[in-house]
Amino acid sequence: MRTKIGLLAALLLVLTSGVARADILTFSGYLNDPGNSALVGSDLGPALFGDDWEIANNVALYDLVIPFGGIVGFKSNGYFLGGAQPYFSLFSGGLSSMSTAPFVASNFFDPLIDFDMPTSLSAGSYVMALGVWQNMSFAENGGSGTLGDGFIALGVPGYLGNSYYELDVTRPDEPQPPVPEPGALLLVGSGLAGLSAVRRRPRRS
Repeated sequence: MRTKIGLLAALLLVLTSGVARADILTFSGYLNDPGNSALVGSDLGPALFGDDWEIANNVALYDLVIPFGGIVGFKSNGYFLGGAQPYFSLFSGGLSSMSTAPFVASNFFDPLIDFDMPTSLSAGSYVMALGVWQNMSFAENGGSGTLGDGFIALGVPGYLGNSYYELDVTRPDEPQPPVPEPGALLLVGSGLAGLSAVRRRPRRS
């Protein structure tokens, strides 16, 4: 009897473990920090720090790997914390293939504020660019091209804040088995309760 109850309990655990999970990565830094190794200038050369006009055209570039396709969340938090009003761009391919990485998406339709931008992506490598509004990439502005073409150098110092940026990326985890219907869970629960009742019934002499 104990074996049967154990098997049913294990089945119930498996049935209820199919809830999809996700992991969150955070990317942050300052556009005016010479020690920030993610920074480049608008022409993808060295970042510049001479004045706010130069700093407003610095861009932070990060590799991003999406192991499983699905909805990926991009959520900016820096503006709320006194930082830059962000311009975010996404490119397909890693930094190692920057010259051929095509434009995928940006927060163009969420201007001047922190954005929350869920995006459907296939598994693969991507490059994220974080800068100041409205320093968009030539790939986006011209409707063609790649990350290797650089940025348009139209970042506005008035949108810098304290130069801080912060981005949370929520990646879908490995797909899990589908969650069972409530009726299936009810049946398993009833089976466990029935077995427990049978076990407690006194034996006849």
